[in-house]
Amino acid sequence: MTMFIIQSLLLMAIAYILGCIIGCILHRFFVEPEKAAVVAAPVAAAAVAPKVKTPPAPKPVVKPVSAPKPKAKVSKPKPKPVPKPTQKDDLKRIKGIGPQNEGRLNNIGIMQFAQIAAWNAKEQREMGERLAFPGRIEREEWVKQAKVLAKGGTTDFAKRVDKGEVGSSTGKANAGDMGKKPRTMSEPAGGGDNLTLIDGVGNALEKKLFALGIYKFDQIAKWTKDNETWIGNELGFPGRPERENWVSESKTLAKGGMTDHAKRVERGEITSSRKTKK
Repeated sequence: MTMFIIQSLLLMAIAYILGCIIGCILHRFFVEPEKAAVVAAPVAAAAVAPKVKTPPAPKPVVKPVSAPKPKAKVSKPKPKPVPKPTQKDDLKRIKGIGPQNEGRLNNIGIMQFAQIAAWNAKEQREMGERLAFPGRIEREEWVKQAKVLAKGGTTDFAKRVDKGEVGSSTGKANAGDMGKKPRTMSEPAGGGDNLTLIDGVGNALEKKLFALGIYKFDQIAKWTKDNETWIGNELGFPGRPERENWVSESKTLAKGGMTDHAKRVERGEITSSRKTKK
């Protein structure tokens, strides 16, 4: 009996060992190749599959920056000339304006009370110099009187004129001899001559002559009597160009000569005039 049990155990052990050996052989030949094929499949697929090139990212489109268009030049409309008033007031109703001054005012376009009423301090001063009696307009209060008269009112002086009681305010407007405007010129290249070398022409009068378009000695040298009269009235010094021989002196200076007055100016002896720049 014992012997039978031992034999049975040996047979079972042998059977177990044989089973293990057979299992290993079968596993080697059947299971492992299948695993290898499964693992190799994706690798082969990866090797066979063509590489797909990723398209490059599109470059950002940069729009060219156009230069700003130049602004069109807007031409400023030229101011329309102010027409002279057609209706004339009797300016002699203002104290200080007689027939001659009324005529001179009319000659430069001043014909109504409203025009005088609108003068500011600078215009009063300039007009006083132009009419050759600086300060008179302010002293006699032309603007104040004109404001009343322009609104249809009256003043004590105007009442007397209306009654014919003011002899100096009767008669028609008469400007007297206003002369004739000489030829003028636009500002010359290099500036004008030193007109202060002329006797009677200081720095202030030179500026006024320049403003009138008188820049050169040879312009003044060609003036007629009528031209001298016009210039004298415009500068507010009637008769001065004639008295101080502006034309004669300008003829000398225009030729490069010198007068006694010009020599004194160049020596710095006359403070109201200036030396010529060299």
